[in-house]
This record gives sequence, structure tokens and C-alpha cells, in this order.
Amino acid sequence: MLTTIVIGALSAAALIQQTDTIVALDGASRLSLENFRGEVVVRTWDRDAVQVRAQHPDSRYIEIDRRGSTVSIEVGRNRGMGIAGSVDFDLTVPRGLDLSIEGMALEVDIEGTEGEVEVNTVHGNITLTGGRGSVSLESVNGEIVVDGAEGDLDVSGVAGGVTIRNSSGDIYVEGVGGSVTLQDVTSRDIEAGTVGGALRFEGSIMDGGIYSFGTHGGQIWLYLPEAMNARVEAVTLAGSIEVDYPGAPSEPTRGHEIPGLREMEVTFETGTGSARVEVETFGGTIHILRAGGGM
Repeated sequence: MLTTIVIGALSAAALIQQTDTIVALDGASRLSLENFRGEVVVRTWDRDAVQVRAQHPDSRYIEIDRRGSTVSIEVGRNRGMGIAGSVDFDLTVPRGLDLSIEGMALEVDIEGTEGEVEVNTVHGNITLTGGRGSVSLESVNGEIVVDGAEGDLDVSGVAGGVTIRNSSGDIYVEGVGGSVTLQDVTSRDIEAGTVGGALRFEGSIMDGGIYSFGTHGGQIWLYLPEAMNARVEAVTLAGSIEVDYPGAPSEPTRGHEIPGLREMEVTFETGTGSARVEVETFGGTIHILRAGGGM
């Protein structure tokens, strides 16, 4: 194992070090970055190397390791150098390099990658633009935005909202208090749910696809294309259902008899009915509308 400790030039006035180095990959296919607090910006180029630029206080240093097929970047702490500070990274990587980024309070902005992407942070926003590989994003307290991705997406947020637009691939989205918005997405398999936030979907319904949407107390807005082959089943236990879609019943019917609840449901089929669209909420309102009505 080869370990490189990169210590940049110290700026005495600001007590900030500037690190700028290029690491040859030599066959490595994955980059792992661990940073407790700061910002991480990732862009791409055609070189078989990673450019690491960082700004960090003199109490911190950047350590770069090569372990098998992984280049690892970590932030170390110099003894006796005071309280930990924020470290900001600006990385330029090959498009096909797999990425794993993890921290406690990170703002992450990634654009143009085609490898697998995994980002985990507790506090901070995550933005992914483009991308062609499988993607896993999680932020407990931050907004997550995915735009123009082509690959399977697994996205989880707690307090912040999740927005996925202009993207394709299997999609799994889980939220708690924030909203979930899926706009102009193309997928054969979607599972999206949130506890207290609103859920909005506008995209294609593919033949044979499976689409599941659910909330506990939030509203659900589905904008469905007119030219689709699908069976739609919507159920609420204590909320309401509003439908304005060609050929669908305008009023819900009573569902199963459940003591203390008022279950309502709407079921209809278009075309061959090969796709399955399932919608469920406990106490919210389900809106089923024709696409083009606006988000």
C-alpha cells in the first residue's frame, strides 16, 4: 500500500492550506472520499487521473491512499492544532470512475459522471447532474436533486425534499418529512413514498411496468399520460381521492369495511392494462390527473 500525505502551502494570514495534486489511477476504478465537514464538487475530464484540489485549515491534512482498485482520500488532524475546521474539495475525475463520498456535514455537487455514485451525509444538500451508472444518495437534513441521470436510482431523504427530473432507470425514493417530486422520468419500476410530505409524479408509464406511490399524511399528485396501457388502483383509508382523467370514474367508491376508518378507492384500466399503478395514502388526498396539467 502506498500512502501519500499532501500538505499544501500555508497561508499565514488566513491559516488556510491549499492542496493541489494529480493522482494517476493506474487501473484504479473507484474513488472513496471521507470528509467530516465541508463542500465537495466533482467534475469530469478525459484523463486517467484524479485532480485533487482542497482548501483546509492548518489543523488538517489530506491523506491519499491506494488500496487495490480504490483511491482513498481522507482528512486527517494534526495533533495540538485546535478545533476541526471545514475542508472544501474540488475534484476532477474520469467520467467512468465509481464514486463513494461520505461525511457528517457535506454539500455535494457532482456533474457528468458515468460510473456508480454513492453519497451519504447527515447535514447538507446533494446535487447530481447527469450520470450513467447506478446511484445511491442519502441525506438526513438536506435537499437532494437529480437531473438528467440514466441509471438505477436509490434516493433517501428525511427532513429535506427529493427532486428527480429528466431521468431514466429504476427508481426507489424514500422520504419522511420532505416532499418527493418525480418530473419527466422514464422508468419501468418506480417505488416512491414519503411520510408527511407531498408526492408528485409526471412521467411515462411503460408497458409491463410497476409503479407504486404512497404517503401517510401528505398529498399525492399523479399526472398520467393519456396514451398508456395500465391498470390504476388508488386507495385511501382516511383521506380523499380526486380524479380528472379521461375514462376514469370521477367519484371514488367505498372500500373494505374497517372500523373507525372510511376507506375509499378508485380503480380503472386503460388500453391493455399491462402496467400496474398503485397509489395509497392514509390521511392525505390522492389527485389523479391528465399529464400536461402542470406540477
